[in-house]
Amino acid sequence: MDSKIDFASIIVAVCVAGYAAIMLAYVAQNDLGLSAVQTRHLSMITALVLALPLALDFVRSPPGETR
Repeated sequence: MDSKIDFASIIVAVCVAGYAAIMLAYVAQNDLGLSAVQTRHLSMITALVLALPLALDFVRSPPGETR
């Protein structure tokens, strides 16, 4: 099977992720009562927690090794 990256799918995925982020920020500020600074701090902490295991996995495996 050929693995080709579809440009339109990437654009749709980025737009959906952006829309979801906007809606989550709206809910956090208007419904939960969080300020913009609190929302920013929570999002940075969450991004760090989610990205750290991925980055550590790339650092631990040798460059030529595939799974």
